[in-house]
Amino acid sequence: MKISIKNLNILICDDSISNVLLLEKLLKDSGYVRVAAVTDPVKVLPLMLETQFDLLLLDIEMPGLTGIEVLQQMHRSALHNQFIPVLVLTGNQQPEIRNKALEVGASDFLTKPFDNTEVLLRVRNLLRVRAAYLSQSRMNAELEDRVEKRTQELEKANAILIKRLAQVGEMRDSETGRHVLRVGKYARVLSDAIGLPDDIGYMIEKAAPLHDLGKIGIADKILLKKGKLTEEEREIMNGHAQMGADLLSDHESLLVQMAGSIALSHHEHWDGKGYPKGLQGESIPVEGRITALSDVFDALTTIRPYKKAWAVDEAVDYIKKKAGLQFDPRLVEVFISRLDSILEIKTRFDDSK
Repeated sequence: MKISIKNLNILICDDSISNVLLLEKLLKDSGYVRVAAVTDPVKVLPLMLETQFDLLLLDIEMPGLTGIEVLQQMHRSALHNQFIPVLVLTGNQQPEIRNKALEVGASDFLTKPFDNTEVLLRVRNLLRVRAAYLSQSRMNAELEDRVEKRTQELEKANAILIKRLAQVGEMRDSETGRHVLRVGKYARVLSDAIGLPDDIGYMIEKAAPLHDLGKIGIADKILLKKGKLTEEEREIMNGHAQMGADLLSDHESLLVQMAGSIALSHHEHWDGKGYPKGLQGESIPVEGRITALSDVFDALTTIRPYKKAWAVDEAVDYIKKKAGLQFDPRLVEVFISRLDSILEIKTRFDDSK
């Protein structure tokens, strides 16, 4: 929508009442409907901070505060980045005064005594520039809003895609029930507890359920085997970490990249004896360390084809013993300190519900 310069807000400041009245009448007679005026320069900044003015007609030689000092106040205030044109009114022809005014933010000059035609032309030109600035600002804001909405739509789509992929992986191993959902929730508790930023915690929560996506590439005779795996079968099964990472690689979505990192690193051990890379300690991505602990606790405390569910105390004792070996010892401490939250999630998303 086009902005009419006649509807923009104009403020006049001159210590001469006659000048103020003449300028105010001239502008209003020319169709400018929003014209305000003051004779006290001290009032200029408070007024402009309170109301959005689009043009300031400012006298330079005034008692109390000079026009230069008013411009300096504006420069130091929140108005500095708002591009409000200032038309300086002056009877002083000295170039030093003009240069100083330009240096601190003046846009144009009117020399006293005023020529009415010149006043209207300079006001019109400056208001056109201001209107263009406002239009561009409005367009930028609308564009940013559209981009933000589109980004949110894409993030929502990515989250849905991640959830569906996790469900696909779960279908291959149906005995795990709501395991992947709980792992994501546990991971979020741990992420928040160690102080990770909220956006990273969100991504870990949404990506952790994909930790075993690579299992869709494992043959049923191995994946669904109820007995103990042979060494050869175990090696094939262990390949699911790399398979999951390969499925999730080379994607521009940070969420998908996070899922790929988790798929690859959630079987690495703190002591370097995990797989597939044999990473050790802090070399293991924190998202992998968080998911590893979340995954093992949930696997231990739920029924699987090859085992009964462990009691929570047994699972916690196991995790404590593995601190510094399989698990990040700091995360183990955090896990135990947040056990009430973990168990609340376990109950809320129990397989029987």
